[in-house]
Amino acid sequence: MDNLIVQALNKTKMGILIVDRQLRILVWNGWLERFTGMPAEDVLGKNLLEICPRFKIKMYMDILQNALYHGQSRFCSSALHKTFFLPKDAGEETFYRQNLHVEPLYDNDHSYAMLQVSDTTNTSTRVYKLKNLIKELETEYTEIKKAEKISKHLSLHDSLTDLPNRLAFKDRLAWSVSNALRNESRFALMFVDTDGFKKVNDTYGHEVGDLVLQEVAERLKGRIRSTDSVARLGGDEFCIILNHLKQDEDASTVAANLLNAFDLPFHVNSIEINLSVSIGISLFPLHAQDPSELLKFADMAMYRIKKNGKRGFSFYDPEMEQLW
Repeated sequence: MDNLIVQALNKTKMGILIVDRQLRILVWNGWLERFTGMPAEDVLGKNLLEICPRFKIKMYMDILQNALYHGQSRFCSSALHKTFFLPKDAGEETFYRQNLHVEPLYDNDHSYAMLQVSDTTNTSTRVYKLKNLIKELETEYTEIKKAEKISKHLSLHDSLTDLPNRLAFKDRLAWSVSNALRNESRFALMFVDTDGFKKVNDTYGHEVGDLVLQEVAERLKGRIRSTDSVARLGGDEFCIILNHLKQDEDASTVAANLLNAFDLPFHVNSIEINLSVSIGISLFPLHAQDPSELLKFADMAMYRIKKNGKRGFSFYDPEMEQLW
């Protein structure tokens, strides 16, 4: 029977050793032999602290003493305690993880402590790699979402002025119509075109022209509320949506402020440039409730200003249809 017990202990896929109250090693099974490279005949009878110095640490000495003298069991997780027995010739950087289970044993009024060591290295490594993989995936996902956000922004914004582009403007105009219908409110649509911009490009080149357009965008943004919206349709054409007007005439006040914003000249690359704007205005729901019609009518009103000397604003009038 003793031979069977020894065979069973040696076949067990964990380390099993038994110590007495003097911490002498009485059992050292085959798993420990294979793992540590120390055969049982070189270990049996020796003090555990000599074979495994880690148990000199007070915490582990207390665990052994409590098992030997007070019959207490204790489990030490590899997640917290890491490694108790290192393989032969293991370097300091070697990654090993072991669980330790300490149980009291009794025989003929003598008490012993059985230490069961199970190797969790592969499991811990897999968990560690999985955590790293999850972290990498989270980082990649964050980068993808960031790239998607940038891509979406670029698709809806003008690359030169960073204003909403024509596509985004159409969405905002459709939203303004829907919102005004739902709340029975009113808004104005302004079509803004710079006067004489072509001459700037022809005289100073497109690089200067681009800088002027960026400044035009800044001046337009600076004269409207945060609830309003300004977009660049292309070239030197801009559109502004004035949401939630108390009365239609309020659009006149905003238009006058926009004209005044261009009274001061532009200074670009030591060049002084004077520009004005022509503004056409259509009103919802007075002039139309369809987005495309509102845009068309504002464009027609702007065209009228262009024909009549530029620098000014005009509301749409049905009579303009005859001039279009």
